[in-house]
Amino acid sequence: WEKPLLVTKCDTEARPGYNTCKAHEYKDTPTVLAAKVKKLAEMVREAKRCTAYTGAGISTASGINDYASKAKDSKALQRPVLKTPLAAKPTLAHRVMAGLYKAGYLHHWVQQNHDGLPQKAGYPQDALNEIHGAWFDPSNPVVKMSGSLRDDLFDWMLDEEQKTDLCLAMGTSLCGMNADRMASTPAEKALKGKALGTVIVSLQQTKMDNLASLRFFCTIDEVMASLAEELKLPYDKEGQPYQYPRPAKKVFWGKRCHVTKAMPIVGACYVSTSASAKRHYLSSDAYEKLSSEDKGRYRDIGKPKKNDMVDVFDVPYDSNGNLLPEGKRDRMLTIDLRKGAKIIMTFGSFKGDKGTVLGTDAAGHFKIMLQHDVEKKYHHGQKHRPMSRRTLGRFMVEAAVNGRLEHLPFVNR
Repeated sequence: WEKPLLVTKCDTEARPGYNTCKAHEYKDTPTVLAAKVKKLAEMVREAKRCTAYTGAGISTASGINDYASKAKDSKALQRPVLKTPLAAKPTLAHRVMAGLYKAGYLHHWVQQNHDGLPQKAGYPQDALNEIHGAWFDPSNPVVKMSGSLRDDLFDWMLDEEQKTDLCLAMGTSLCGMNADRMASTPAEKALKGKALGTVIVSLQQTKMDNLASLRFFCTIDEVMASLAEELKLPYDKEGQPYQYPRPAKKVFWGKRCHVTKAMPIVGACYVSTSASAKRHYLSSDAYEKLSSEDKGRYRDIGKPKKNDMVDVFDVPYDSNGNLLPEGKRDRMLTIDLRKGAKIIMTFGSFKGDKGTVLGTDAAGHFKIMLQHDVEKKYHHGQKHRPMSRRTLGRFMVEAAVNGRLEHLPFVNR
């Protein structure tokens, strides 16, 4: 390929103290970029197990800071200003990645960031390993440099490391983190003809560039937009974050559709009228598929009651947070996330710690105050403090309602 152009000169180390390069920034020419995208599309189509491995660079366009952009005129620093990083919206790259997953091209995502942007873009929680911690999962606090990775997430990463034949390493400086194995292992396998290898996308050089099967010097959004066009991939082009249904949209929070098992029911809701049988609820889609005779056995509830089980959910887990087998979900566990509800952590870093729901933020995510044991040594390097505020993403609740979390990290007490 023709060499990339130097667009930002900066002699400062990108990640001081790590195995890093200078913070110079480069860009491929349009002709080279187009040719590389065609090759990337071929690799994505061919891959049997494609995994994304992303760092802070994928989120800078949303307004979230990174670590490696040092130059004052850095291309990565041209981003919006956020009141709080919790309010960040997914970038185009996040939305394309969600589209790649839905189309069957992307199978797994190991995320070094904590920002919840993949889930906000519609990427499923159960296919995402937030290996360094998560702002929207109270059971997975951010791991400090003095801490260690959570055992179950580390084991999950090792399993995916061996399965992956194509890694998309994007926005990461690849400076020697434990999780960098997600990029180095497929790259080393490719040298032996046993994998497609690793594709690296970033503006800056990395110490793994010589191992890359394909190397882009470009913004991640530009590469992902071009890849989506090459693959004719449908994805969310509007850029509105995925949101769980809210009460303003006529949501029957405490009602589960008897046919689809979806909960809550959004839109029209119908209830069985038989006095002898157990009461069943149907969504409008399920109701419309009934015969005229069967429709007569249901009535339209109308509008949900103002206090009709708002933020109370039935989930297919037992009282210890263990997922119930498919055939044993007749009795669901009810979780109450209304303001003032008491919870206890059943899994993850804070297992056994108690908490209280403080309410919801502007986006509808749950605010939780956890109480900690100051004598306990937490794996992530947390300072000993008696209490901490945490956020539970509404997308985590959706995953739990659909039984897509291996463990429910909390129950009521």
